[in-house]
Amino acid sequence: MGCGTRDEQKKLIRLTVTSEGQLKIDDDQGRGGYLHRQPECWRAFLSRKSHYRAFHTEISREQREKLILQLKGRDQE
Repeated sequence: MGCGTRDEQKKLIRLTVTSEGQLKIDDDQGRGGYLHRQPECWRAFLSRKSHYRAFHTEISREQREKLILQLKGRDQE
């Protein structure tokens, strides 16, 4: 959903959307999509519309930015 490059699932971060429209990381329930673990891919996720195709619902830019902050926090741990 970010850079558009294919890769092995174990190298990617799985995202899903809750019924309230919140993005969640590493949740095996529901429709999902994948991002690489690199910040370049996360930046592309903010600007692309591929999340609609993956989730079949619109995700606000605010929700996508919030997810990027969560990913950055995980990366620093």
